[in-house]
Amino acid sequence: MTPLISPEESDLAAKRLELSQLSLDLAQKELDLEEARQALGQFNRRYFLAIGKKYVVLDDLLAQIEERVAEKNQSNQNTQASATRARSKAEETARGFEGIQDDQGPIASSIPASDECKAAYRNIASIIHPDKSTDDETKEIRTRLMAELNDAYAKRDIDGMMRILAEWQESPEAISGVGPDVEIARLRRAITQVRRRIAEAQEALSDILISDMYSLMVAVHEADLGGRDM
Repeated sequence: MTPLISPEESDLAAKRLELSQLSLDLAQKELDLEEARQALGQFNRRYFLAIGKKYVVLDDLLAQIEERVAEKNQSNQNTQASATRARSKAEETARGFEGIQDDQGPIASSIPASDECKAAYRNIASIIHPDKSTDDETKEIRTRLMAELNDAYAKRDIDGMMRILAEWQESPEAISGVGPDVEIARLRRAITQVRRRIAEAQEALSDILISDMYSLMVAVHEADLGGRDM
């Protein structure tokens, strides 16, 4: 005999399948975004360490010029304001360069992520992502674990990633509620949240890919492959 499937059970099965696929899509999109952020972060550090000091010197010289002009035209408010702006910019440039120098922590491992590492990230992200939560307490836990997952991925620490998954699976928050109506409502909300996050991740990734710094990074990478130092 073939057991009858109620409309609620059919709806539940469809929603579970949709959420599962969307979760995988989101995990891949999060992986793409995280890799783009890491690559751009490494390049930013390289760029400012190589060129930033020259900007510090240049902006200081420009500020000195404006200050000399202001000294000779002390009654001219425009020259005084221009000198103040130039000095503020020079100080801001210097502080920015000092911040880059003081940041000794690696942004990401220089080792390319293996297929195993990427697969682990996608799988775990699809399970623990904050946008699959249905209440504030669970979302807080998922958000913390997702941040830890990103950090472990940046270090190419597969064991650390698996420990994060185990922590979630052993937590009370991972236990689903009961009742088809409740679960359907929960699934619908989770699907909406995941869809929204996919769109947000795509927008953030697009912003990175069309940025001037990303274009420069690509050009520098191609130059490196050709043995040239841009």
